[in-house]
Amino acid sequence: MSVTEHDPVVPPPSRAAPVAPSVLVAATFACDPLTAFLRDALTHTRHPHPVAVAPYGQVAEQFLLPHSAFARNTDGVNVTLVRPSDWAPEVTDRAAAFIAAVTVFAAPVPTLVVLCPDPPGATRPEVEDLVNNGLRAIPEVAVVRAADWFAQQGCANPHDPQAAAIAHLPYTDEAFAALAVGIIRVAQSLTARPKKVIAIDCDHTLWGGACGDLPPGELDLGERYLVVQRFLKAKRDQGFLLAVCSRNDPAAVERVFAERTDDLVLERADFVATRVNWSPKWTNLVSLADELRLGVDSFVLVDDDPYVCAETTAALPEVTVVQLPPDRDARAILDDTWELDRFFTTTEDRLRNATYLADARRAEVAAITGPEELNARLGTDIRVRRADAGDTGRIRQLLARTNQFTSATVGAASVRDLLDSGATAWLATMSDRFGDYGTVAAALTLTTTEQTTVECFAMSCRVLGRGVAEALFNAVAADGRALIRFRETGRNGVAREFLTRYATEDNTGPEPVFLLTGTAAAARTA
Repeated sequence: MSVTEHDPVVPPPSRAAPVAPSVLVAATFACDPLTAFLRDALTHTRHPHPVAVAPYGQVAEQFLLPHSAFARNTDGVNVTLVRPSDWAPEVTDRAAAFIAAVTVFAAPVPTLVVLCPDPPGATRPEVEDLVNNGLRAIPEVAVVRAADWFAQQGCANPHDPQAAAIAHLPYTDEAFAALAVGIIRVAQSLTARPKKVIAIDCDHTLWGGACGDLPPGELDLGERYLVVQRFLKAKRDQGFLLAVCSRNDPAAVERVFAERTDDLVLERADFVATRVNWSPKWTNLVSLADELRLGVDSFVLVDDDPYVCAETTAALPEVTVVQLPPDRDARAILDDTWELDRFFTTTEDRLRNATYLADARRAEVAAITGPEELNARLGTDIRVRRADAGDTGRIRQLLARTNQFTSATVGAASVRDLLDSGATAWLATMSDRFGDYGTVAAALTLTTTEQTTVECFAMSCRVLGRGVAEALFNAVAADGRALIRFRETGRNGVAREFLTRYATEDNTGPEPVFLLTGTAAAARTA
Protein backbone atom coordinates (compact mmCIF):
# COMPACT_ATOMS: atom_id res chain seq x y z
CA MET A 1 0.00 0.00 0.00
CA SER A 2 1.27 3.51 -0.81
CA VAL A 3 0.29 6.75 0.86
CA THR A 4 1.21 9.96 -0.93
CA GLU A 5 0.70 13.62 -0.13
CA HIS A 6 0.68 15.77 -3.25
CA ASP A 7 2.18 19.24 -3.41
CA PRO A 8 -0.17 21.79 -1.84
CA VAL A 9 -2.71 23.52 -4.05
CA VAL A 10 -3.58 27.02 -2.91
CA PRO A 11 -7.31 27.20 -2.03
CA PRO A 12 -9.47 29.67 -3.95
CA PRO A 13 -9.19 33.31 -2.86
CA SER A 14 -11.67 34.46 -0.26
CA ARG A 15 -14.67 36.53 -1.24
CA ALA A 16 -15.26 39.38 1.18
CA ALA A 17 -18.91 40.37 0.86
CA PRO A 18 -22.15 40.19 2.82
CA VAL A 19 -24.18 37.00 2.72
CA ALA A 20 -26.67 37.03 -0.14
CA PRO A 21 -30.02 35.22 -0.34
CA SER A 22 -29.98 31.43 -0.48
CA VAL A 23 -32.03 31.13 -3.68
CA LEU A 24 -30.91 33.76 -6.18
CA VAL A 25 -32.49 33.91 -9.64
CA ALA A 26 -31.27 35.62 -12.82
CA ALA A 27 -33.14 35.41 -16.11
CA THR A 28 -32.90 36.50 -19.72
CA PHE A 29 -36.52 37.70 -19.40
CA ALA A 30 -38.66 39.46 -16.78
CA CYS A 31 -39.66 37.00 -14.07
CA ASP A 32 -41.25 39.13 -11.34
CA PRO A 33 -44.19 36.72 -10.71
CA LEU A 34 -41.70 33.96 -9.89
CA THR A 35 -40.50 35.71 -6.73
CA ALA A 36 -43.91 35.69 -5.06
CA PHE A 37 -44.51 32.03 -5.95
CA LEU A 38 -41.11 31.03 -4.60
CA ARG A 39 -41.43 32.96 -1.37
CA ASP A 40 -44.92 31.66 -0.68
CA ALA A 41 -44.07 28.03 -1.41
CA LEU A 42 -40.73 28.04 0.42
CA THR A 43 -42.35 29.20 3.65
CA HIS A 44 -44.12 25.84 3.78
CA THR A 45 -41.08 23.66 3.17
CA ARG A 46 -39.01 21.91 5.79
CA HIS A 47 -35.95 24.02 4.95
CA PRO A 48 -37.19 27.48 3.91
CA HIS A 49 -34.75 29.65 1.92
CA PRO A 50 -34.64 33.42 1.45
CA VAL A 51 -35.25 34.39 -2.19
CA ALA A 52 -34.13 37.25 -4.42
CA VAL A 53 -34.04 38.02 -8.16
CA ALA A 54 -31.03 39.63 -9.83
CA PRO A 55 -31.59 42.80 -11.88
CA TYR A 56 -33.51 42.30 -15.11
CA GLY A 57 -31.52 40.81 -17.96
CA GLN A 58 -28.22 40.65 -16.08
CA VAL A 59 -27.36 37.02 -16.65
CA ALA A 60 -23.86 37.19 -18.11
CA GLU A 61 -22.92 39.82 -15.51
CA GLN A 62 -23.69 37.37 -12.68
CA PHE A 63 -20.99 35.03 -13.97
CA LEU A 64 -18.42 37.58 -15.10
CA LEU A 65 -18.34 40.26 -12.39
CA PRO A 66 -16.31 39.37 -9.27
CA HIS A 67 -18.76 41.12 -6.91
CA SER A 68 -22.03 40.09 -8.57
CA ALA A 69 -24.96 38.79 -6.56
CA PHE A 70 -24.11 35.24 -7.71
CA ALA A 71 -20.50 35.63 -6.55
CA ARG A 72 -21.68 36.86 -3.13
CA ASN A 73 -24.20 34.07 -2.66
CA THR A 74 -22.48 31.76 -0.17
CA ASP A 75 -25.32 29.43 0.80
CA GLY A 76 -28.06 27.80 -1.26
CA VAL A 77 -28.25 27.80 -5.05
CA ASN A 78 -27.83 30.21 -7.97
CA VAL A 79 -30.55 29.79 -10.62
CA THR A 80 -30.34 31.01 -14.21
CA LEU A 81 -33.42 30.98 -16.44
CA VAL A 82 -32.39 31.01 -20.11
CA ARG A 83 -34.70 31.41 -23.11
CA PRO A 84 -32.62 31.05 -26.32
CA SER A 85 -34.80 33.48 -28.32
CA ASP A 86 -33.78 36.26 -25.91
CA TRP A 87 -30.27 36.00 -27.37
CA ALA A 88 -31.44 36.88 -30.89
CA PRO A 89 -30.15 37.66 -33.39
CA GLU A 90 -26.69 36.26 -32.44
CA VAL A 91 -28.24 33.25 -30.69
CA THR A 92 -25.43 30.75 -31.24
CA ASP A 93 -22.64 33.23 -30.48
CA ARG A 94 -24.30 34.43 -27.28
CA ALA A 95 -24.99 30.85 -26.22
CA ALA A 96 -21.30 30.06 -26.65
CA ALA A 97 -20.37 33.17 -24.64
CA PHE A 98 -22.79 32.09 -21.90
CA ILE A 99 -21.19 28.64 -21.75
CA ALA A 100 -17.75 30.23 -21.49
CA ALA A 101 -18.90 32.54 -18.66
CA VAL A 102 -20.40 29.68 -16.64
CA THR A 103 -17.31 27.56 -17.24
CA VAL A 104 -14.92 30.11 -15.74
CA PHE A 105 -17.26 31.09 -12.88
CA ALA A 106 -15.87 29.91 -9.53
CA ALA A 107 -19.28 29.05 -8.13
CA PRO A 108 -19.48 29.43 -4.34
CA VAL A 109 -22.74 27.42 -4.40
CA PRO A 110 -24.34 25.00 -6.88
CA THR A 111 -25.56 26.66 -10.07
CA LEU A 112 -28.76 25.59 -11.82
CA VAL A 113 -29.34 26.46 -15.48
CA VAL A 114 -32.97 26.14 -16.56
CA LEU A 115 -33.53 26.00 -20.31
CA CYS A 116 -36.91 27.67 -20.87
CA PRO A 117 -39.03 27.15 -24.00
CA ASP A 118 -39.12 29.70 -26.76
CA PRO A 119 -42.47 30.94 -28.10
CA PRO A 120 -44.19 28.71 -30.68
CA GLY A 121 -42.54 28.98 -34.07
CA ALA A 122 -39.26 30.27 -32.65
CA THR A 123 -37.88 27.16 -31.01
CA ARG A 124 -34.15 26.52 -31.30
CA PRO A 125 -33.61 22.98 -29.98
CA GLU A 126 -30.05 22.97 -31.33
CA VAL A 127 -29.20 25.88 -29.00
CA GLU A 128 -30.66 24.05 -26.01
CA ASP A 129 -28.53 21.05 -26.94
CA LEU A 130 -25.47 23.30 -27.29
CA VAL A 131 -25.94 24.72 -23.77
CA ASN A 132 -26.77 21.36 -22.25
CA ASN A 133 -23.77 19.61 -23.80
CA GLY A 134 -21.45 22.51 -23.00
CA LEU A 135 -22.31 22.65 -19.29
CA ARG A 136 -23.26 19.17 -18.17
CA ALA A 137 -19.70 18.09 -17.31
CA ILE A 138 -18.93 21.14 -15.16
CA PRO A 139 -18.82 20.39 -11.41
CA GLU A 140 -21.53 22.12 -9.37
CA VAL A 141 -23.58 23.00 -12.49
CA ALA A 142 -26.86 21.27 -13.36
CA VAL A 143 -28.92 21.80 -16.51
CA VAL A 144 -32.66 21.06 -16.66
CA ARG A 145 -35.39 21.76 -19.20
CA ALA A 146 -38.36 23.79 -17.99
CA ALA A 147 -40.59 21.97 -20.48
CA ASP A 148 -40.22 18.85 -18.32
CA TRP A 149 -41.35 20.78 -15.23
CA PHE A 150 -44.33 22.21 -17.14
CA ALA A 151 -45.37 18.73 -18.25
CA GLN A 152 -45.07 17.33 -14.70
CA GLN A 153 -47.22 20.15 -13.32
CA GLY A 154 -49.86 19.78 -16.05
CA CYS A 155 -49.09 23.17 -17.61
CA ALA A 156 -50.04 22.48 -21.23
CA ASN A 157 -49.65 26.03 -22.58
CA PRO A 158 -47.06 28.05 -20.65
CA HIS A 159 -46.84 31.01 -23.07
CA ASP A 160 -48.45 34.44 -22.59
CA PRO A 161 -47.91 36.36 -25.87
CA GLN A 162 -49.61 39.56 -24.64
CA ALA A 163 -47.54 39.87 -21.45
CA ALA A 164 -44.43 38.97 -23.44
CA ALA A 165 -45.05 41.81 -25.90
CA ILE A 166 -45.83 44.39 -23.20
CA ALA A 167 -43.39 43.54 -20.41
CA HIS A 168 -41.16 40.71 -21.66
CA LEU A 169 -43.03 38.35 -19.27
CA PRO A 170 -43.16 35.29 -21.54
CA TYR A 171 -45.15 32.87 -19.37
CA THR A 172 -48.47 32.55 -17.62
CA ASP A 173 -48.79 32.56 -13.82
CA GLU A 174 -49.37 28.81 -14.02
CA ALA A 175 -46.03 28.40 -15.79
CA PHE A 176 -44.19 30.62 -13.30
CA ALA A 177 -45.73 28.54 -10.49
CA ALA A 178 -44.39 25.38 -12.18
CA LEU A 179 -40.93 26.99 -12.43
CA ALA A 180 -41.14 27.84 -8.72
CA VAL A 181 -41.94 24.23 -7.81
CA GLY A 182 -39.00 22.99 -9.87
CA ILE A 183 -36.59 25.44 -8.24
CA ILE A 184 -37.90 24.51 -4.79
CA ARG A 185 -37.18 20.87 -5.52
CA VAL A 186 -33.61 21.74 -6.42
CA ALA A 187 -33.18 23.76 -3.22
CA GLN A 188 -34.68 20.97 -1.14
CA SER A 189 -32.39 18.38 -2.73
CA LEU A 190 -29.42 20.35 -1.41
CA THR A 191 -30.65 20.54 2.18
CA ALA A 192 -32.55 17.32 2.86
CA ARG A 193 -30.60 14.19 3.81
CA PRO A 194 -30.26 12.39 0.48
CA LYS A 195 -31.52 8.93 -0.32
CA LYS A 196 -28.91 6.57 -1.74
CA VAL A 197 -30.54 3.21 -2.53
CA ILE A 198 -33.64 2.32 -4.53
CA ALA A 199 -34.92 -1.15 -3.58
CA ILE A 200 -37.23 -2.47 -6.27
CA ASP A 201 -39.89 -5.14 -6.33
CA CYS A 202 -39.99 -7.47 -9.35
CA ASP A 203 -43.47 -8.86 -10.11
CA HIS A 204 -45.88 -6.15 -11.31
CA THR A 205 -43.16 -3.50 -10.85
CA LEU A 206 -40.20 -4.33 -13.11
CA TRP A 207 -42.40 -6.58 -15.24
CA GLY A 208 -46.03 -7.61 -15.50
CA GLY A 209 -47.08 -10.96 -14.07
CA ALA A 210 -45.60 -13.27 -11.47
CA CYS A 211 -42.36 -14.93 -12.56
CA GLY A 212 -43.07 -17.84 -10.20
CA ASP A 213 -46.29 -18.63 -12.11
CA LEU A 214 -45.34 -17.78 -15.69
CA PRO A 215 -42.35 -18.66 -17.84
CA PRO A 216 -40.12 -15.64 -18.56
CA GLY A 217 -41.33 -15.37 -22.15
CA GLU A 218 -44.93 -14.78 -21.04
CA LEU A 219 -44.19 -11.92 -18.64
CA ASP A 220 -45.34 -8.45 -19.73
CA LEU A 221 -42.49 -6.16 -20.68
CA GLY A 222 -44.65 -3.54 -22.33
CA GLU A 223 -44.16 0.22 -22.26
CA ARG A 224 -45.46 0.69 -18.69
CA TYR A 225 -42.70 -1.49 -17.28
CA LEU A 226 -39.99 -0.27 -19.64
CA VAL A 227 -40.77 3.32 -18.58
CA VAL A 228 -40.15 2.34 -14.96
CA GLN A 229 -36.91 0.60 -15.91
CA ARG A 230 -35.69 3.59 -17.94
CA PHE A 231 -36.35 5.88 -14.99
CA LEU A 232 -34.43 3.60 -12.64
CA LYS A 233 -31.57 3.25 -15.14
CA ALA A 234 -31.28 7.04 -15.27
CA LYS A 235 -31.24 7.20 -11.47
CA ARG A 236 -28.49 4.59 -11.41
CA ASP A 237 -26.45 6.78 -13.77
CA GLN A 238 -26.98 9.69 -11.35
CA GLY A 239 -25.41 7.69 -8.52
CA PHE A 240 -28.31 5.89 -6.85
CA LEU A 241 -27.66 2.27 -5.94
CA LEU A 242 -30.23 -0.22 -7.19
CA ALA A 243 -31.17 -3.35 -5.24
CA VAL A 244 -33.69 -6.11 -5.94
CA CYS A 245 -36.09 -6.67 -3.02
CA SER A 246 -38.70 -9.27 -3.92
CA ARG A 247 -40.81 -11.86 -2.15
CA ASN A 248 -40.19 -14.56 -4.69
CA ASP A 249 -38.33 -17.67 -5.71
CA PRO A 250 -34.69 -16.64 -6.37
CA ALA A 251 -34.28 -19.03 -9.28
CA ALA A 252 -37.41 -17.65 -10.99
CA VAL A 253 -36.12 -14.08 -10.78
CA GLU A 254 -32.70 -15.08 -12.14
CA ARG A 255 -34.37 -16.86 -15.06
CA VAL A 256 -36.09 -13.63 -16.10
CA PHE A 257 -32.83 -11.70 -16.16
CA ALA A 258 -31.13 -14.52 -18.04
CA GLU A 259 -33.82 -15.26 -20.63
CA ARG A 260 -35.26 -11.75 -21.25
CA THR A 261 -31.97 -9.87 -21.44
CA ASP A 262 -32.74 -8.41 -24.85
CA ASP A 263 -36.13 -7.11 -23.69
CA LEU A 264 -35.03 -5.56 -20.38
CA VAL A 265 -33.66 -2.04 -19.93
CA LEU A 266 -32.13 -2.99 -16.57
CA GLU A 267 -29.57 -5.77 -16.57
CA ARG A 268 -28.75 -8.05 -13.66
CA ALA A 269 -25.41 -6.24 -13.30
CA ASP A 270 -27.22 -2.93 -12.65
CA PHE A 271 -28.16 -4.15 -9.15
CA VAL A 272 -25.52 -4.01 -6.43
CA ALA A 273 -27.42 -6.30 -4.04
CA THR A 274 -30.45 -8.59 -3.95
CA ARG A 275 -32.88 -9.96 -1.38
CA VAL A 276 -35.17 -12.49 -3.01
CA ASN A 277 -36.92 -14.64 -0.40
CA TRP A 278 -40.21 -14.91 1.48
CA SER A 279 -39.28 -12.75 4.45
CA PRO A 280 -41.07 -9.43 5.13
CA LYS A 281 -39.56 -6.74 2.96
CA TRP A 282 -38.81 -4.45 5.85
CA THR A 283 -36.49 -7.08 7.34
CA ASN A 284 -34.78 -7.42 3.97
CA LEU A 285 -34.27 -3.66 3.83
CA VAL A 286 -32.54 -3.80 7.21
CA SER A 287 -30.37 -6.64 5.90
CA LEU A 288 -29.51 -4.70 2.73
CA ALA A 289 -28.58 -1.65 4.79
CA ASP A 290 -26.18 -3.78 6.84
CA GLU A 291 -24.62 -5.25 3.71
CA LEU A 292 -24.15 -1.87 2.05
CA ARG A 293 -23.02 -0.18 5.28
CA LEU A 294 -25.73 2.46 5.00
CA GLY A 295 -28.49 3.66 7.25
CA VAL A 296 -31.91 2.29 6.49
CA ASP A 297 -33.08 5.90 6.16
CA SER A 298 -31.04 5.99 2.93
CA PHE A 299 -33.54 3.67 1.22
CA VAL A 300 -36.48 4.14 -1.13
CA LEU A 301 -38.72 1.11 -1.70
CA VAL A 302 -40.61 0.92 -5.02
CA ASP A 303 -43.42 -1.66 -4.94
CA ASP A 304 -46.91 -2.24 -6.32
CA ASP A 305 -48.39 -4.11 -3.31
CA PRO A 306 -50.37 -1.79 -0.97
CA TYR A 307 -50.03 -4.23 1.95
CA VAL A 308 -46.24 -4.46 1.58
CA CYS A 309 -46.01 -0.66 1.32
CA ALA A 310 -48.12 -0.13 4.44
CA GLU A 311 -46.23 -2.82 6.39
CA THR A 312 -42.86 -1.30 5.46
CA THR A 313 -43.97 2.21 6.38
CA ALA A 314 -45.22 0.99 9.77
CA ALA A 315 -42.02 -0.94 10.53
CA LEU A 316 -39.52 1.54 9.03
CA PRO A 317 -41.03 5.03 8.86
CA GLU A 318 -37.63 6.45 7.87
CA VAL A 319 -37.80 4.56 4.54
CA THR A 320 -39.48 6.38 1.65
CA VAL A 321 -42.08 4.03 0.16
CA VAL A 322 -43.31 4.59 -3.40
CA GLN A 323 -46.34 2.56 -4.43
CA LEU A 324 -47.01 2.01 -8.14
CA PRO A 325 -50.68 0.94 -8.46
CA PRO A 326 -51.47 -0.84 -11.74
CA ASP A 327 -54.12 1.74 -12.72
CA ARG A 328 -51.89 4.81 -12.24
CA ASP A 329 -49.20 6.45 -14.39
CA ALA A 330 -46.06 4.92 -12.91
CA ARG A 331 -43.68 7.48 -14.43
CA ALA A 332 -45.75 10.36 -13.08
CA ILE A 333 -45.58 8.90 -9.58
CA LEU A 334 -41.81 8.44 -9.80
CA ASP A 335 -41.32 11.94 -11.23
CA ASP A 336 -43.31 13.36 -8.33
CA THR A 337 -41.15 11.65 -5.69
CA TRP A 338 -38.88 14.42 -4.43
CA GLU A 339 -36.68 11.97 -2.54
CA LEU A 340 -35.50 10.64 -5.93
CA ASP A 341 -34.30 14.05 -7.10
CA ARG A 342 -30.62 14.42 -7.85
CA PHE A 343 -29.57 17.45 -9.85
CA PHE A 344 -25.83 17.77 -9.13
CA THR A 345 -23.85 14.63 -9.94
CA THR A 346 -20.19 14.20 -9.01
CA THR A 347 -17.58 11.84 -10.40
CA GLU A 348 -18.02 9.73 -7.27
CA ASP A 349 -21.76 9.46 -7.98
CA ARG A 350 -21.05 8.05 -11.42
CA LEU A 351 -18.53 5.59 -9.97
CA ARG A 352 -20.72 4.48 -7.08
CA ASN A 353 -22.41 1.44 -8.60
CA ALA A 354 -19.15 0.11 -10.04
CA THR A 355 -17.37 0.50 -6.70
CA TYR A 356 -20.12 -1.29 -4.78
CA LEU A 357 -20.06 -4.16 -7.25
CA ALA A 358 -16.28 -4.34 -6.83
CA ASP A 359 -16.81 -4.43 -3.05
CA ALA A 360 -18.30 -7.89 -3.41
CA ARG A 361 -15.06 -9.13 -4.96
CA ARG A 362 -13.05 -7.36 -2.28
CA ALA A 363 -15.15 -9.04 0.40
CA GLU A 364 -14.16 -12.45 -0.93
CA VAL A 365 -10.51 -11.54 -0.44
CA ALA A 366 -11.15 -9.87 2.92
CA ALA A 367 -12.80 -13.02 4.27
CA ILE A 368 -9.48 -14.86 4.22
CA THR A 369 -7.08 -12.12 5.34
CA GLY A 370 -6.58 -9.28 7.81
CA PRO A 371 -6.77 -5.51 7.01
CA GLU A 372 -3.05 -4.89 6.40
CA GLU A 373 -2.58 -8.06 4.37
CA LEU A 374 -5.80 -7.19 2.50
CA ASN A 375 -4.39 -3.82 1.43
CA ALA A 376 -1.16 -5.48 0.32
CA ARG A 377 -2.98 -8.14 -1.71
CA LEU A 378 -5.32 -5.60 -3.28
CA GLY A 379 -2.55 -3.14 -4.13
CA THR A 380 -4.33 -0.39 -2.19
CA ASP A 381 -3.26 3.15 -3.09
CA ILE A 382 -4.34 5.96 -0.73
CA ARG A 383 -3.54 9.55 -1.64
CA VAL A 384 -4.12 12.67 0.45
CA ARG A 385 -3.98 16.15 -1.05
CA ARG A 386 -5.19 19.65 -0.49
CA ALA A 387 -8.39 20.44 -2.36
CA ASP A 388 -8.91 23.00 -5.07
CA ALA A 389 -11.99 24.97 -6.15
CA GLY A 390 -13.39 22.12 -8.25
CA ASP A 391 -13.59 19.81 -5.23
CA THR A 392 -16.08 21.88 -3.23
CA GLY A 393 -19.10 19.92 -4.43
CA ARG A 394 -17.68 16.57 -3.33
CA ILE A 395 -16.68 18.00 0.06
CA ARG A 396 -20.21 19.27 0.63
CA GLN A 397 -21.59 15.94 -0.53
CA LEU A 398 -19.49 13.96 1.93
CA LEU A 399 -20.49 16.20 4.82
CA ALA A 400 -24.18 16.01 3.87
CA ARG A 401 -24.37 12.27 3.27
CA THR A 402 -22.09 10.87 5.97
CA ASN A 403 -23.63 10.16 9.36
CA GLN A 404 -21.30 7.54 10.88
CA PHE A 405 -17.61 8.37 10.37
CA THR A 406 -18.01 12.12 10.79
CA SER A 407 -17.32 14.84 13.33
CA ALA A 408 -20.82 16.24 12.69
CA THR A 409 -19.53 19.71 13.56
CA VAL A 410 -20.03 21.57 10.27
CA GLY A 411 -22.86 21.32 7.76
CA ALA A 412 -22.40 21.17 4.02
CA ALA A 413 -23.70 24.73 3.62
CA SER A 414 -20.86 26.11 5.76
CA VAL A 415 -18.01 24.82 3.59
CA ARG A 416 -17.67 28.02 1.59
CA ASP A 417 -17.70 30.17 4.74
CA LEU A 418 -14.87 28.10 6.20
CA LEU A 419 -12.82 28.32 3.03
CA ASP A 420 -13.39 32.07 2.89
CA SER A 421 -12.15 32.36 6.48
CA GLY A 422 -8.86 30.72 5.53
CA ALA A 423 -9.56 27.03 6.08
CA THR A 424 -7.66 24.38 4.14
CA ALA A 425 -9.65 21.54 2.60
CA TRP A 426 -8.10 18.08 2.46
CA LEU A 427 -9.22 15.11 0.38
CA ALA A 428 -8.35 11.42 0.46
CA THR A 429 -8.78 9.11 -2.52
CA MET A 430 -8.39 5.36 -2.69
CA SER A 431 -8.04 2.77 -5.42
CA ASP A 432 -7.03 -0.87 -5.66
CA ARG A 433 -6.81 -3.57 -8.31
CA PHE A 434 -10.61 -3.88 -8.40
CA GLY A 435 -11.19 -0.22 -9.21
CA ASP A 436 -11.21 3.40 -8.12
CA TYR A 437 -13.23 4.49 -5.09
CA GLY A 438 -12.77 8.17 -5.96
CA THR A 439 -12.75 10.74 -3.17
CA VAL A 440 -13.75 8.95 0.02
CA ALA A 441 -12.81 11.34 2.84
CA ALA A 442 -12.50 15.05 3.51
CA ALA A 443 -11.43 17.37 6.29
CA LEU A 444 -11.32 21.13 6.75
CA THR A 445 -8.63 22.64 8.98
CA LEU A 446 -7.81 26.07 10.34
CA THR A 447 -4.16 26.72 11.17
CA THR A 448 -2.76 29.46 13.39
CA THR A 449 0.73 30.03 14.74
CA GLU A 450 -0.30 28.04 17.82
CA GLN A 451 -2.09 25.00 16.38
CA THR A 452 -4.03 23.24 13.65
CA THR A 453 -7.73 22.61 14.34
CA VAL A 454 -9.77 20.07 12.38
CA GLU A 455 -13.09 21.87 12.09
CA CYS A 456 -14.84 18.93 10.44
CA PHE A 457 -14.19 15.58 8.80
CA ALA A 458 -16.19 12.89 7.03
CA MET A 459 -15.33 9.53 5.47
CA SER A 460 -17.33 6.95 3.58
CA CYS A 461 -17.89 3.86 5.72
CA ARG A 462 -17.10 1.69 2.69
CA VAL A 463 -13.40 2.24 3.37
CA LEU A 464 -13.41 1.67 7.12
CA GLY A 465 -10.42 -0.34 8.25
CA ARG A 466 -8.45 0.31 5.06
CA GLY A 467 -6.13 2.99 6.46
CA VAL A 468 -7.79 6.00 4.83
CA ALA A 469 -8.69 7.79 8.07
CA GLU A 470 -5.18 7.26 9.43
CA ALA A 471 -3.64 8.67 6.25
CA LEU A 472 -5.95 11.69 6.26
CA PHE A 473 -5.26 12.62 9.88
CA ASN A 474 -1.56 11.99 9.51
CA ALA A 475 -1.50 14.53 6.65
CA VAL A 476 -3.52 17.23 8.43
CA ALA A 477 -1.39 16.81 11.58
CA ALA A 478 1.79 17.36 9.58
CA ASP A 479 3.50 19.06 12.51
CA GLY A 480 2.65 16.11 14.74
CA ARG A 481 -0.38 17.58 16.52
CA ALA A 482 -3.95 18.65 15.73
CA LEU A 483 -7.06 19.52 17.72
CA ILE A 484 -10.19 17.82 16.42
CA ARG A 485 -13.65 19.19 17.08
CA PHE A 486 -16.35 16.56 17.55
CA ARG A 487 -20.10 16.48 18.23
CA GLU A 488 -22.04 13.43 19.42
CA THR A 489 -25.06 12.53 17.29
CA GLY A 490 -25.87 9.04 18.46
CA ARG A 491 -24.87 7.70 15.05
CA ASN A 492 -21.21 8.64 14.77
CA GLY A 493 -19.88 6.29 17.44
CA VAL A 494 -17.48 4.70 14.96
CA ALA A 495 -15.75 8.07 14.53
CA ARG A 496 -15.54 8.56 18.31
CA GLU A 497 -14.06 5.07 18.68
CA PHE A 498 -11.38 5.94 16.13
CA LEU A 499 -10.51 9.21 17.88
CA THR A 500 -10.49 7.52 21.27
CA ARG A 501 -8.01 4.98 19.94
CA TYR A 502 -5.55 7.56 18.56
CA ALA A 503 -6.21 10.80 20.44
CA THR A 504 -6.63 12.21 23.92
CA GLU A 505 -10.09 13.54 24.76
CA ASP A 506 -10.72 16.84 26.53
CA ASN A 507 -14.25 17.17 27.92
CA THR A 508 -13.82 20.47 29.75
CA GLY A 509 -15.61 22.51 27.07
CA PRO A 510 -19.21 22.43 25.77
CA GLU A 511 -18.24 19.81 23.16
CA PRO A 512 -15.44 17.25 23.28
CA VAL A 513 -12.10 18.08 21.65
CA PHE A 514 -9.51 15.46 20.78
CA LEU A 515 -5.77 16.04 20.65
CA LEU A 516 -4.30 13.91 17.87
CA THR A 517 -0.61 13.22 17.35
CA GLY A 518 0.71 12.41 13.90
CA THR A 519 2.87 9.64 15.33
CA ALA A 520 -0.13 7.62 16.42
CA ALA A 521 -1.93 8.12 13.13
CA ALA A 522 1.15 7.17 11.12
CA ALA A 523 1.42 3.81 12.85
CA ARG A 524 -1.38 2.36 10.76
CA THR A 525 -0.20 3.75 7.43
CA ALA A 526 3.51 2.96 7.56
